[in-house]
Amino acid sequence: MIFNSFFPPSELEQPYTITEINSTIASIIEGGNNLVWAEGEISNWKAASSGHCYLRLTDEQSQIPAVIWRSNAAKLPFTPEDGMAVVVIASIKVFQRGGYYQLDIHKMVQVGQGKQSIAFEKLKQKLKKEGFFDQKHKKSLPDTVKTLGIITSKKGAALQDIVRVVSHRAPQTDIVLLNVSVQGMSAPFEITEAIKNMNEYNQVDCIIVGRGGGSAEDLSAFNDENVARAVFESKIPVISAVGHEIDFTICDFVADMRAPTPSAAAEHAVADNQENERYFRACSKRLINNFAKFYSQNTQRYNRAICSSALSKPFRILEDSRQSLDDAEGRYHKAIKSCMRDFSLRLSTAGSKLHSLSPLSVLERGYSVTRNQKGKSIRSCKELKENENVSITFMDGTAQAKIEKLSSNRNISNAQNFDNS
Repeated sequence: MIFNSFFPPSELEQPYTITEINSTIASIIEGGNNLVWAEGEISNWKAASSGHCYLRLTDEQSQIPAVIWRSNAAKLPFTPEDGMAVVVIASIKVFQRGGYYQLDIHKMVQVGQGKQSIAFEKLKQKLKKEGFFDQKHKKSLPDTVKTLGIITSKKGAALQDIVRVVSHRAPQTDIVLLNVSVQGMSAPFEITEAIKNMNEYNQVDCIIVGRGGGSAEDLSAFNDENVARAVFESKIPVISAVGHEIDFTICDFVADMRAPTPSAAAEHAVADNQENERYFRACSKRLINNFAKFYSQNTQRYNRAICSSALSKPFRILEDSRQSLDDAEGRYHKAIKSCMRDFSLRLSTAGSKLHSLSPLSVLERGYSVTRNQKGKSIRSCKELKENENVSITFMDGTAQAKIEKLSSNRNISNAQNFDNS
């Protein structure tokens, strides 16, 4: 049954069904001229395998779901994407099965980058220049988290996912929850104050800030500058877990770690007790094996020691040592005597050679040394003059002489030849 309006309860015999309500709403909305010309920004763009395209058109304060059926999607002159500002001609339709209305877009024209996308990029570049994204400012997560701080909505699925993971991996971990709005006008202020309060409380080891998936408008609270500054100034490590893996917010860039989902954030925050237990068991096994090996080796060394002659016959070792000392002493004296004989023989030989080269040995063979009055040795008759006084040294003394006549070697040779004849 379809009505053009709803009757008050007093005029009805039975209540409306949900289908009747949706059908009536559809007839009211779609009954007149519902073709509209609208401007907005694309978010949550999704092209289905069927060829239909689904999206949301948004502005600063509101949003509306929309669809482009395959026949119209094939006529688009450009490829739509999130953050793009467009103007559309569409019909207002009611999706009765889902219970919501949407825009059926017939034509879409691109008019530029959306205001929200521009604001996002502007804030991103501003914080980047201030160093908010620098790796040097990122704090390391603690090895052990005894108390985990969570900043999210107590009604959201994100909290349930985090609690489920923590209770499975590390049930001994305490959780401190600060309930905040994760979308809407008050969300940025609540999230900012919650981060500051968690730091003032200073009883948690790590903080997870986030929410489940949603449209770009749903996640806009985590693109707020005040939230970003609170995350950056936090003394406690912060994990950002906003939306799904494909979603990125300013909070993700500023946080010490970005997790694709709240569940993944919990896995990063707390260690797996089962994995720790396996590691402990492996370490215990290695410890037991190493101790058994150490005990076996030392037992063998002990058995060898008590069976050694050092313990069984200590006096025999002393006697052997004394005998070895006497033998070494005998070899030492023998070596010393041999060395002395060698040195004596070498010294005698060197003395004989030195004596044969001594000038005194030359004098013993009948030679003499002649010196002038200045004491210079005369080697040639050319160095002498007639009537010059000289000194002649013999083996057993010295004689003074005067040169009366000088003769050359030629005269000496002729005299020798004459004497031989």
